[in-house]
Amino acid sequence: MVIRYKGVVHNILNDAPFIGAVIIANGCSMPCADCINEHLKDDSLTMIASPEAIIRSIRRNGLNQGIILSGLEWTEQPEEMTALVKAALAAKLEVIVYTHHEETAFFKIAPALQTLPIYVKFGLYDAALKSDDHYSMTVKLATTNQYIRYFG
Repeated sequence: MVIRYKGVVHNILNDAPFIGAVIIANGCSMPCADCINEHLKDDSLTMIASPEAIIRSIRRNGLNQGIILSGLEWTEQPEEMTALVKAALAAKLEVIVYTHHEETAFFKIAPALQTLPIYVKFGLYDAALKSDDHYSMTVKLATTNQYIRYFG
């Protein structure tokens, strides 16, 4: 299996309950107003690597305690998302997945993730619900309809 992704940003402190590396999905079809990642949708760069190779590169940075699957929407590549999550857990890294979906829809797309020990940030970005003081599991979230749950 190979993973298609836009890139990796290391040592992120504020998007998870751990220090992690953001692995940016290859795309997102959602037309969210004021999307902070809109520029990534137009980026033609697509990197390709095995899940194990990506996780090895994450582990080489000693500050990374886990992976943050965000930037764009990983549920649009569910098999790749699942493979990355399993590779990260096998390497004893923590995992958080950001999704615009609600819980039922997310686990319908990726049922194998429901029993794994991961965090998931649920909820569509809604500019009308923007907040500067909304937190879930110590993570500041952009809008009040978003929340994080731990599974497994």
